[in-house]
Amino acid sequence: MADIKNVVILGDSMSDIGNKWLWPSGELGRLIQAMGLGGMRVNETGRFSDGKNWTDFLVEWATGQTLMWGNRDLTIRRSNDFRTLSSFSVLDVDSWDMQPQPKPPSGSNVSLDDLLEYINEARRQTGTVPSPPQIRYVNYAMGGAIVTKDWMPKAGALTYLREQAEDYIAQRSQVSRPFEGATMYIIWIGLNDFVTALRPDYDPGKFNTPLPTRGDYAAWRAWSQTPGNLTNGVGVFPAVAEIQSLVELINSTFPPDAKTDNHFMVIDLPSVYNAIRYMQGLATPAKIAEAQLIDPITQHYNLMLASLVQHWPAGPNAPAADHVHLVQMSAWMDYLSNNLATWKLSQQAQVPGVKPFYNPGVPPEPTTDPVPSAMRRAITTSDLGHPTEAVYSLMARYFVTNLLANGHTLGRLNNDAWLKNAPFGNQPFLPQG
Repeated sequence: MADIKNVVILGDSMSDIGNKWLWPSGELGRLIQAMGLGGMRVNETGRFSDGKNWTDFLVEWATGQTLMWGNRDLTIRRSNDFRTLSSFSVLDVDSWDMQPQPKPPSGSNVSLDDLLEYINEARRQTGTVPSPPQIRYVNYAMGGAIVTKDWMPKAGALTYLREQAEDYIAQRSQVSRPFEGATMYIIWIGLNDFVTALRPDYDPGKFNTPLPTRGDYAAWRAWSQTPGNLTNGVGVFPAVAEIQSLVELINSTFPPDAKTDNHFMVIDLPSVYNAIRYMQGLATPAKIAEAQLIDPITQHYNLMLASLVQHWPAGPNAPAADHVHLVQMSAWMDYLSNNLATWKLSQQAQVPGVKPFYNPGVPPEPTTDPVPSAMRRAITTSDLGHPTEAVYSLMARYFVTNLLANGHTLGRLNNDAWLKNAPFGNQPFLPQG
């Protein structure tokens, strides 16, 4: 299919590398959290995790580079290059089987001797300083973002997926280095529409015409265009329709020949029952009742999303059938939840205050993780809703499996290298049973 040279992430808290944390409403969330009154839960680098999220693993496995390194300040500084698109949003790709090239020294105390040592070491290894392969990477995901722009829940405190796409389009038109090669757009969003904003599903009693088959995207599209049938803020169809609209906006914005270089992977929604705050036997009665309302709606969203990907409506800006793929994270997370011991996970939440472990860390960061392994392998952070780094790594593992299964490569990720280097390489790569 394609050797991916550019990666663009659009989504919400699962993929966020600090965008919400640095947003004005994010500052308010941090203040509320510091006062012990709830609010959003991010670690000291802005991830909704005790360490890395799934996109951090994707970057590391594809390039050998890491955004989470050194300490808090260095990680934030490093991540800033990839939160918006610029000439700095580029990662070198280190080979799996070759000695990594020495990296230029950095920091405020770099001396001339440090620079000379770096140059001499590079010459000793290769004779010349090589130009490694590179991947352009940018991550616009924003915690709390919702898909649909036909309503304004939470008094406008939530942002929209369309704003991320529009930021990307504006910034891409300004970068001095043109895009070359295939671009992969990864879209994972929707839970905030149904969990945070509690967007309801369609109520058949409100409409005069019969509803179409629930999973039939084209039929819902025709039905929703009947005058008087569509009410703002109701139903999952507008969320899926917005994803269609933004994919086609990206395809229509840049030169026509660029459309053939555009590839898309959209990820469906895991069940809310995989989060401890909604688990039977662990959650409060109110949360169990809330989950019973939410789960059927997210299942409907997943059906509609699958129908869109499988039967994308024809049009001048529609992606080719082999240029858009669905990642069924819902099935994978259900499988993990039913086999926690296989993946060395435990059905518990972390205690508050678990910090990231930086490897390698810059002193005085600890050289070994002070947090017990059992706590790291819990399934959610202390907010009872967001996955831990351990779970994110398995999400990323499944995503990479789908990427390769659809014929793509990314940096040093190809089928041979993946089978050799994937974590838990002796375990299934796809849901079992």
